Amino acid sequence: MAHWQSTHLREALTSFLPQRLLTRLGTEAGVGRRRRKVRVHALFWTLVLGFGAGRERTLAGLRRAYERATRVTLAPSAFYDRFTPQLARFLRAVAVQLLDRVAEPTRRLKGPLAAFRDVVAADATVIRLHDLLERAFKACRTNHTLAALKLHTVISVLGRGPRSVKITAERVHDGPVLRVGKWVEGRLLLFDLAYFRFQLFSCIRRNGGYFIVRLKKSADPMVVALHRRWRGRAVPMLGRRVSEFLDRLQREVIDVEVEVNVRRRAYAGVHHTDRERFRLVGVRDPATGEHHLYLTNIPPEKLSAEDIAQTYAARWIVELYFRELKRRYRIDDMPTSKRHIVEALVWAALITFVVSRELLAWLRRKLGQRGDRVPEERWAGLFAEVAGDLLRLVLAASEVAVLLAGPLEVTLLHEAVDPNASRALLLRRIESRSQFQHRVALGRTHP
Repeated sequence: MAHWQSTHLREALTSFLPQRLLTRLGTEAGVGRRRRKVRVHALFWTLVLGFGAGRERTLAGLRRAYERATRVTLAPSAFYDRFTPQLARFLRAVAVQLLDRVAEPTRRLKGPLAAFRDVVAADATVIRLHDLLERAFKACRTNHTLAALKLHTVISVLGRGPRSVKITAERVHDGPVLRVGKWVEGRLLLFDLAYFRFQLFSCIRRNGGYFIVRLKKSADPMVVALHRRWRGRAVPMLGRRVSEFLDRLQREVIDVEVEVNVRRRAYAGVHHTDRERFRLVGVRDPATGEHHLYLTNIPPEKLSAEDIAQTYAARWIVELYFRELKRRYRIDDMPTSKRHIVEALVWAALITFVVSRELLAWLRRKLGQRGDRVPEERWAGLFAEVAGDLLRLVLAASEVAVLLAGPLEVTLLHEAVDPNASRALLLRRIESRSQFQHRVALGRTHP
């Protein structure tokens, strides 16, 4: 029985990252060209699972995690010398392999969102760095630090991880970093205001995709058509800009067609401007009385104005992703002034996130019907607590792994399940029917 447990738990961690794959990618990146005391396979898993050693993520803490897991004592220089540009390229290559694996949604959308292949959120977060990295990662002028990087992420609401990640300096604007192509076809993209560019939205539509974004305050489009009409003496909107009527509206919902100027790329030194139409919807916030305005290209027959406002709330998934990286996997702990070490630690944290999600998927399958009672945030905390034990399990000899796996698997199966299932059901009954349907359609099974 113990051997059965060991095989399954160990394989859940290593089956999608077998040692032969890590060896090949390491050789291609130039990591394993010379045989040294520090093994590439053990170093990789130490970077991925050793983040919890100590109060902060440090190179010394990673070295101690390596020594505990491998039972090999190292001179500090023997460990630190392995942090090379080749190691950063190796970890990036592994991360790219994993992102291709987890990018696609694991289940189909339901309800009003069934018409879309996937719902995707794009956002970025900032990580502060040592001031000596100012030349490589220049921070914004408004910050109190000289150096900071920005992690740009596109993540599927229904997938197990991000579909693309890019690292830039903080001063690089979010919008131009996102590359739109045929991959957006049939997908719904959710943006914050940092991505507000009419050229981007036009490109998404030309490639068969859809988008929702909050309307920027500086944008003041002209209303050219109405999707809803009201009886009586309604405030006139047709032929007027949004700023001319918004403060006078009393209605709960706005649903109109607007026209904007889209500036095209320069050809032969000349910029051309086209006029395009998008849909503008607004839903009144009952707390403030103000309208939340959204720009989109989704036709009314696909999603109502209320549906669009509720769907946009799915952007919470990318916020949880960044919070998990920082709070649990310490991606913003950067104890170095060397660029290649910063990049190595960033890619290692991203791999940690994907490994965590893969193990969560395995755990939910093991739990069967109770698998729905394992929220992502609860799992992230548990995974961070047992990461050191998982590291020892991965690197242990077969006979030792048999002894480690049984109790560890029992802990995971027991502690991951949310004991407050009745409370969750009560909260779901309190929610309105439409809100609950949307949360289920977006894969949010827990309040």
